[in-house]
Amino acid sequence: MRLALLEMRRAKLRFGLLAGAVSLLIFLVLFLSTLSGALIESFTGAIKNLDANVLVYSDTARDNIQGSRLSPTIVAQVATVPGVAAAGGIATTTTSAVLPDGKGDLALFGFTPGQPGAPSGLTDGRLPSAANETAVDAPGATIGSTMTLLPSNIELQVVGILTGAQFNAAPTAYVDLPSYQAAIKATNPNAPFIPLNAVAVATDAGSDPATVAQTITDTVPGTTGYTVSTAVSKIPGVASVSQTFGILVGLTFIISIVVIGFFFLILTVQKLRVFTLLRASGASPARLAGSVVFQITAVVVLASAIAVLLVWGALKGASSGIPVSLDPALVVVTVLAVWLFSLGAGLLSIRRIRSIDPATAAGAR
Repeated sequence: MRLALLEMRRAKLRFGLLAGAVSLLIFLVLFLSTLSGALIESFTGAIKNLDANVLVYSDTARDNIQGSRLSPTIVAQVATVPGVAAAGGIATTTTSAVLPDGKGDLALFGFTPGQPGAPSGLTDGRLPSAANETAVDAPGATIGSTMTLLPSNIELQVVGILTGAQFNAAPTAYVDLPSYQAAIKATNPNAPFIPLNAVAVATDAGSDPATVAQTITDTVPGTTGYTVSTAVSKIPGVASVSQTFGILVGLTFIISIVVIGFFFLILTVQKLRVFTLLRASGASPARLAGSVVFQITAVVVLASAIAVLLVWGALKGASSGIPVSLDPALVVVTVLAVWLFSLGAGLLSIRRIRSIDPATAAGAR
């Protein structure tokens, strides 16, 4: 370790530039991972965080809750399927509204209080239980504020604040089904009935949600059952966004490892004569290899600290409209992965050191 520290003190610029380059690469990995996670959560939170194990759509929905249309009588049929503990209807639409921060689009969900399908992620207040009450995941909303649905001009009073409950990256409001039906009826007075978009199912303890979903598909005509995770993965755009960001993060990660590996390999080649002399003077291969491991660890730790500060600053200054925060678990996993793979890349340098023959010291160049 003393040898490694001495070299790093004498080559501050060289190691500083490496740490700076690696910190920028780790910054990109963390920033892209955080941004992609927040973006996907804003698209899928309303489905992903529902209080349910299984979702049931119409078999013509093409795996999309917005394309599903179900009769309200389907809820009772689903409730009788073996393995179903309880079932509740869900309806959703996108409408214009006057929001706390101005006029815009609003994703409106209707659910049955006390039944599966209620949103989770409540951070303040309570879920709606009476007409024209709402719990929202929307910028600027506070308990007691109001939102006006357009063009019906129905006012909803905010009684709960949610996080991680948005749908399609839009402000999202949750009301009870009668309030939802009244809002839709106000703009479509001739509609014979207001269809449901899905049935949320809570399964019996010990029942496999995937098995229950398949049973519903097989026994309730005109329906298709999905586990919640499957329904989330089939939301339009989620797979492509995940794949795109995954490729970017993966390439950046690989570049980070290649940069570190080649730096230490080149450094080892440049110091071959020094290492040869040290081997001839009695230094063991393990001790010399340990100096490389220490330097890799020091570079990764310093680069990671700089990267975390950069990500924190970037997220503080971001104005994407999507709630974004840096996950400590993501930081730990990313740093450990970079360190471990960097050590793996450093094996090229360590192998070069172990192959040194001390007897060549006299003629080392």
